[in-house]
Amino acid sequence: MKIILVSDNHGDTYSINYLKKKYKDLAYRVHCGDNALLPEQMEGFETVAGNMDWFPYPEEIILEIEGHRILVLHGHRLFPSYRPDHDILAVRAKQLDCDTVFYGHTHLYYDGTVNGVRMLNPGSIYRNRDESPRCFMEVEITKDAITAKRIPFNMAMALGEE
Repeated sequence: MKIILVSDNHGDTYSINYLKKKYKDLAYRVHCGDNALLPEQMEGFETVAGNMDWFPYPEEIILEIEGHRILVLHGHRLFPSYRPDHDILAVRAKQLDCDTVFYGHTHLYYDGTVNGVRMLNPGSIYRNRDESPRCFMEVEITKDAITAKRIPFNMAMALGEE
């Protein structure tokens, strides 16, 4: 199953509307927080609250896809700085019997495994802190594997010019 994973658009509606249109037929579009948009603007996304969200999104959600239990959270409550603490994310995932974590907050793309837990951070579709191009992830989930692909994003895509 293919899903879209995005985080930290910080009020940018162009990117969210692009993802809704481009990936309208997917079963899951997942947002890891700091969308800063109204819930109706995030319709069609599984969404968690970030430190810049003022609307009542859940702090964490668990998705069960193709036999995987996936913890979705922003991360700011577990590591308040922008430096991720992958060990504490792995502990939280294991507390909830999850094998995968989708998280945001850092504005840094990450794809790795820590203490047996797969961790994916799509970076920011608004601005990455390492000055890399803004991006999101296409994630393919099967019973046997989870693969992720970094997809660069620019405004020309959102405006239909590319």
